[in-house]
Amino acid sequence: MTAIREPTSIIEMAERIRQAQEHLLTRKGLSEENRALAEGILAALQECDFYEISEEVTKASDGMFETLFSGRDTDKITLDKDCRLPSPICAFWSKGTNVRFHEREERFPMMYLAQDDGAEGIFVFLVSPYFGGLMQGGYQLEVEGGLVGPPDGDEEGKQSRAVHTLTVAAMCSLLNQPGFTKRDSVGSRQERRAAIRSGGYATDAWHKVTWNIGEAVKAKLQSDDPVRCMPLHYTRGHWRKAQEGWVNTSQRKDGHWYQWIEGFWSGHPAFGVKKSYHAPKMGKSL
Repeated sequence: MTAIREPTSIIEMAERIRQAQEHLLTRKGLSEENRALAEGILAALQECDFYEISEEVTKASDGMFETLFSGRDTDKITLDKDCRLPSPICAFWSKGTNVRFHEREERFPMMYLAQDDGAEGIFVFLVSPYFGGLMQGGYQLEVEGGLVGPPDGDEEGKQSRAVHTLTVAAMCSLLNQPGFTKRDSVGSRQERRAAIRSGGYATDAWHKVTWNIGEAVKAKLQSDDPVRCMPLHYTRGHWRKAQEGWVNTSQRKDGHWYQWIEGFWSGHPAFGVKKSYHAPKMGKSL
Protein backbone atom coordinates (compact mmCIF):
# COMPACT_ATOMS: atom_id res chain seq x y z
CA MET A 1 0.00 0.00 0.00
CA THR A 2 1.17 3.54 -0.78
CA ALA A 3 2.68 5.36 2.21
CA ILE A 4 0.03 7.36 4.03
CA ARG A 5 0.45 11.10 3.62
CA GLU A 6 -1.47 13.91 5.30
CA PRO A 7 -3.07 16.39 2.84
CA THR A 8 -1.96 20.00 3.16
CA SER A 9 -5.32 21.57 2.35
CA ILE A 10 -8.91 20.62 1.65
CA ILE A 11 -8.27 21.25 -2.05
CA GLU A 12 -5.60 18.55 -2.07
CA MET A 13 -7.81 16.27 0.03
CA ALA A 14 -10.75 16.61 -2.38
CA GLU A 15 -8.54 15.99 -5.41
CA ARG A 16 -6.99 12.88 -3.89
CA ILE A 17 -10.41 11.52 -2.93
CA ARG A 18 -11.72 12.18 -6.43
CA GLN A 19 -8.78 10.38 -8.02
CA ALA A 20 -9.16 7.44 -5.61
CA GLN A 21 -12.86 7.04 -6.43
CA GLU A 22 -12.16 7.21 -10.17
CA HIS A 23 -9.47 4.54 -9.76
CA LEU A 24 -11.89 2.41 -7.75
CA LEU A 25 -14.35 2.45 -10.65
CA THR A 26 -11.72 0.89 -12.95
CA ARG A 27 -11.39 -2.21 -10.78
CA LYS A 28 -12.72 -5.46 -12.16
CA GLY A 29 -15.25 -7.27 -10.04
CA LEU A 30 -16.38 -4.15 -8.19
CA SER A 31 -19.80 -4.79 -6.66
CA GLU A 32 -22.77 -2.79 -7.87
CA GLU A 33 -23.22 -1.35 -4.38
CA ASN A 34 -19.64 -0.06 -4.21
CA ARG A 35 -19.83 1.20 -7.79
CA ALA A 36 -22.99 3.18 -7.04
CA LEU A 37 -21.37 4.61 -3.89
CA ALA A 38 -18.22 5.71 -5.74
CA GLU A 39 -20.29 7.31 -8.49
CA GLY A 40 -22.41 9.07 -5.89
CA ILE A 41 -19.33 10.47 -4.15
CA LEU A 42 -17.92 11.78 -7.45
CA ALA A 43 -21.24 13.45 -8.27
CA ALA A 44 -21.45 14.97 -4.79
CA LEU A 45 -17.92 16.42 -5.02
CA GLN A 46 -18.90 18.41 -8.11
CA GLU A 47 -21.79 20.10 -6.26
CA CYS A 48 -20.16 20.27 -2.85
CA ASP A 49 -19.18 23.21 -0.67
CA PHE A 50 -15.87 22.43 1.05
CA TYR A 51 -15.11 23.70 4.56
CA GLU A 52 -11.55 23.58 5.87
CA ILE A 53 -12.03 23.96 9.63
CA SER A 54 -9.25 25.54 11.69
CA GLU A 55 -7.86 23.56 14.62
CA GLU A 56 -9.36 26.00 17.15
CA VAL A 57 -12.85 25.73 15.63
CA THR A 58 -12.53 21.93 15.53
CA LYS A 59 -11.73 21.84 19.25
CA ALA A 60 -14.75 24.04 19.96
CA SER A 61 -17.00 21.72 17.93
CA ASP A 62 -15.83 18.87 20.19
CA GLY A 63 -17.02 20.97 23.12
CA MET A 64 -20.35 21.51 21.36
CA PHE A 65 -20.65 17.74 20.97
CA GLU A 66 -20.18 17.28 24.71
CA THR A 67 -22.70 20.00 25.53
CA LEU A 68 -25.36 18.90 23.06
CA PHE A 69 -25.15 15.12 22.91
CA SER A 70 -22.90 13.25 25.32
CA GLY A 71 -24.72 11.12 27.88
CA ARG A 72 -28.07 11.15 26.12
CA ASP A 73 -29.78 8.04 24.77
CA THR A 74 -29.43 8.09 21.01
CA ASP A 75 -33.04 7.01 20.51
CA LYS A 76 -34.25 10.12 22.35
CA ILE A 77 -31.94 12.78 20.94
CA THR A 78 -33.62 15.70 19.18
CA LEU A 79 -31.38 17.73 16.88
CA ASP A 80 -32.46 21.35 16.56
CA LYS A 81 -32.51 23.45 13.41
CA ASP A 82 -29.00 24.80 14.07
CA CYS A 83 -27.68 21.34 13.14
CA ARG A 84 -28.70 21.93 9.52
CA LEU A 85 -26.02 21.84 6.82
CA PRO A 86 -24.67 25.24 5.65
CA SER A 87 -25.41 24.09 2.08
CA PRO A 88 -27.15 21.04 0.53
CA ILE A 89 -23.89 19.07 0.12
CA CYS A 90 -20.93 19.79 2.42
CA ALA A 91 -17.46 18.44 3.06
CA PHE A 92 -15.76 19.16 6.39
CA TRP A 93 -12.03 18.65 6.90
CA SER A 94 -9.51 19.72 9.51
CA LYS A 95 -5.79 19.08 9.35
CA GLY A 96 -4.90 16.04 11.43
CA THR A 97 -8.37 14.49 11.23
CA ASN A 98 -8.02 10.75 10.78
CA VAL A 99 -9.67 7.42 11.51
CA ARG A 100 -8.24 4.11 12.63
CA PHE A 101 -9.71 0.73 11.79
CA HIS A 102 -9.46 -1.89 14.51
CA GLU A 103 -7.67 -4.38 12.26
CA ARG A 104 -5.04 -1.87 11.11
CA GLU A 105 -2.21 0.00 12.82
CA GLU A 106 -2.29 2.99 10.47
CA ARG A 107 -4.41 6.09 10.94
CA PHE A 108 -6.02 7.22 7.69
CA PRO A 109 -6.75 10.89 6.85
CA MET A 110 -10.45 11.36 6.25
CA MET A 111 -13.10 13.96 5.50
CA TYR A 112 -16.79 14.14 6.36
CA LEU A 113 -19.14 14.32 3.39
CA ALA A 114 -22.74 15.20 4.27
CA GLN A 115 -25.81 15.60 2.08
CA ASP A 116 -29.28 16.95 2.84
CA ASP A 117 -31.83 14.71 1.13
CA GLY A 118 -34.82 16.77 2.15
CA ALA A 119 -37.55 14.77 3.86
CA GLU A 120 -35.22 11.77 4.06
CA GLY A 121 -32.82 13.65 6.33
CA ILE A 122 -29.12 14.51 6.40
CA PHE A 123 -26.72 11.65 5.68
CA VAL A 124 -23.05 11.49 6.71
CA PHE A 125 -20.19 9.58 5.05
CA LEU A 126 -16.50 9.16 5.77
CA VAL A 127 -14.38 9.60 2.64
CA SER A 128 -10.64 9.30 2.16
CA PRO A 129 -8.02 8.69 -0.53
CA TYR A 130 -7.31 5.35 1.19
CA PHE A 131 -10.74 3.70 1.35
CA GLY A 132 -14.13 3.79 -0.32
CA GLY A 133 -16.91 5.87 1.15
CA LEU A 134 -18.32 4.62 4.46
CA MET A 135 -21.92 5.43 5.36
CA GLN A 136 -22.11 6.52 9.02
CA GLY A 137 -25.75 7.38 9.50
CA GLY A 138 -28.15 10.26 9.26
CA TYR A 139 -30.42 12.53 11.20
CA GLN A 140 -33.64 14.48 10.86
CA LEU A 141 -34.02 17.90 12.41
CA GLU A 142 -36.47 18.62 15.24
CA VAL A 143 -37.65 14.99 15.48
CA GLU A 144 -37.22 13.05 18.72
CA GLY A 145 -35.13 9.98 17.99
CA GLY A 146 -34.20 11.52 14.63
CA LEU A 147 -30.72 9.96 14.69
CA VAL A 148 -30.56 6.90 12.45
CA GLY A 149 -27.76 4.57 11.44
CA PRO A 150 -27.05 1.52 9.30
CA PRO A 151 -28.68 -1.52 10.99
CA ASP A 152 -25.73 -3.86 10.40
CA GLY A 153 -22.54 -4.18 12.44
CA ASP A 154 -21.69 -4.82 16.07
CA GLU A 155 -22.55 -2.45 18.92
CA GLU A 156 -19.10 -0.87 18.98
CA GLY A 157 -19.33 -0.10 15.28
CA LYS A 158 -22.81 1.38 15.63
CA GLN A 159 -21.65 3.54 18.51
CA SER A 160 -18.68 4.79 16.49
CA ARG A 161 -20.91 5.68 13.53
CA ALA A 162 -23.30 7.54 15.85
CA VAL A 163 -20.39 9.61 17.18
CA HIS A 164 -19.25 10.50 13.64
CA THR A 165 -22.78 11.50 12.63
CA LEU A 166 -23.29 13.65 15.72
CA THR A 167 -19.85 15.23 15.26
CA VAL A 168 -21.07 16.66 11.95
CA ALA A 169 -24.28 17.86 13.63
CA ALA A 170 -22.27 19.58 16.41
CA MET A 171 -19.96 21.23 13.88
CA CYS A 172 -22.95 22.53 11.91
CA SER A 173 -24.52 23.82 15.14
CA LEU A 174 -21.38 25.88 15.74
CA LEU A 175 -21.05 27.14 12.15
CA ASN A 176 -24.71 28.19 12.13
CA GLN A 177 -24.34 30.43 15.20
CA PRO A 178 -24.21 33.99 13.84
CA GLY A 179 -21.13 36.05 14.55
CA PHE A 180 -18.77 33.25 15.68
CA THR A 181 -16.82 32.40 12.55
CA LYS A 182 -15.64 33.91 9.29
CA ARG A 183 -15.05 32.23 5.96
CA ASP A 184 -12.12 32.98 3.70
CA SER A 185 -10.98 31.39 0.46
CA VAL A 186 -8.71 28.35 0.60
CA GLY A 187 -5.45 28.15 -1.33
CA SER A 188 -4.20 30.44 -4.08
CA ARG A 189 -6.27 31.48 -7.06
CA GLN A 190 -4.12 29.24 -9.26
CA GLU A 191 -4.76 26.21 -7.01
CA ARG A 192 -8.50 26.78 -7.07
CA ARG A 193 -8.58 27.22 -10.83
CA ALA A 194 -6.49 24.07 -11.36
CA ALA A 195 -8.85 22.08 -9.14
CA ILE A 196 -11.88 23.37 -11.03
CA ARG A 197 -10.33 22.35 -14.35
CA SER A 198 -9.40 18.86 -13.18
CA GLY A 199 -12.39 18.00 -10.98
CA GLY A 200 -15.23 20.20 -12.18
CA TYR A 201 -15.87 21.68 -8.73
CA ALA A 202 -18.07 24.72 -8.18
CA THR A 203 -16.18 27.99 -8.64
CA ASP A 204 -16.90 29.26 -5.11
CA ALA A 205 -16.73 25.88 -3.35
CA TRP A 206 -13.71 26.41 -1.11
CA HIS A 207 -13.99 27.92 2.37
CA LYS A 208 -11.58 28.19 5.29
CA VAL A 209 -13.45 28.59 8.60
CA THR A 210 -11.75 30.51 11.42
CA TRP A 211 -12.84 32.63 14.39
CA ASN A 212 -14.05 36.13 13.68
CA ILE A 213 -11.89 37.38 16.57
CA GLY A 214 -8.27 38.12 15.70
CA GLU A 215 -5.33 38.06 18.09
CA ALA A 216 -5.28 41.86 18.49
CA VAL A 217 -8.99 41.96 19.27
CA LYS A 218 -8.61 39.10 21.76
CA ALA A 219 -5.89 40.95 23.63
CA LYS A 220 -7.98 44.12 23.86
CA LEU A 221 -11.03 42.22 25.08
CA GLN A 222 -9.05 40.33 27.69
CA SER A 223 -7.59 43.53 29.13
CA ASP A 224 -10.49 45.98 28.80
CA ASP A 225 -13.70 43.96 28.79
CA PRO A 226 -13.36 40.60 30.54
CA VAL A 227 -17.13 39.99 30.66
CA ARG A 228 -17.19 39.60 26.90
CA CYS A 229 -14.45 36.95 27.08
CA MET A 230 -16.79 34.35 28.55
CA PRO A 231 -16.64 30.91 26.94
CA LEU A 232 -19.58 29.73 24.88
CA HIS A 233 -22.28 28.36 27.16
CA TYR A 234 -25.96 27.56 26.88
CA THR A 235 -28.54 29.27 29.06
CA ARG A 236 -31.61 27.08 29.41
CA GLY A 237 -35.10 28.45 28.91
CA HIS A 238 -36.56 29.96 32.07
CA TRP A 239 -39.37 32.07 33.52
CA ARG A 240 -38.80 35.63 34.69
CA LYS A 241 -41.18 38.07 36.37
CA ALA A 242 -43.21 40.21 33.98
CA GLN A 243 -46.29 42.37 33.74
CA GLU A 244 -49.68 41.44 32.35
CA GLY A 245 -49.85 42.17 28.63
CA TRP A 246 -46.19 41.53 27.89
CA VAL A 247 -45.42 39.17 25.01
CA ASN A 248 -45.32 35.44 25.83
CA THR A 249 -46.52 35.82 29.44
CA SER A 250 -48.55 33.55 31.69
CA GLN A 251 -50.07 33.91 35.14
CA ARG A 252 -48.73 31.18 37.41
CA LYS A 253 -50.02 29.63 40.62
CA ASP A 254 -48.61 32.38 42.84
CA GLY A 255 -50.80 34.92 41.03
CA HIS A 256 -47.87 36.77 39.43
CA TRP A 257 -47.22 37.16 35.72
CA TYR A 258 -44.12 35.57 34.18
CA GLN A 259 -42.50 35.73 30.77
CA TRP A 260 -40.87 32.66 29.21
CA ILE A 261 -37.32 33.29 27.94
CA GLU A 262 -36.19 30.80 25.31
CA GLY A 263 -32.80 29.11 25.74
CA PHE A 264 -29.89 30.88 24.08
CA TRP A 265 -26.13 30.72 23.56
CA SER A 266 -23.88 33.29 25.25
CA GLY A 267 -20.16 34.00 25.11
CA HIS A 268 -17.82 33.09 22.27
CA PRO A 269 -16.26 29.66 21.52
CA ALA A 270 -12.90 31.32 20.80
CA PHE A 271 -12.58 31.47 24.59
CA GLY A 272 -13.66 27.86 25.13
CA VAL A 273 -16.92 25.93 25.37
CA LYS A 274 -18.39 25.47 28.83
CA LYS A 275 -20.08 22.15 29.38
CA SER A 276 -23.45 22.58 31.07
CA TYR A 277 -24.06 20.62 34.25
CA HIS A 278 -26.85 18.71 32.53
CA ALA A 279 -24.76 17.93 29.44
CA PRO A 280 -24.76 14.35 28.16
CA LYS A 281 -22.37 11.42 27.64
CA MET A 282 -23.25 9.00 24.89
CA GLY A 283 -25.66 6.43 26.26
CA LYS A 284 -27.44 3.71 24.32
CA SER A 285 -26.07 2.65 20.97
CA LEU A 286 -27.98 2.86 17.74
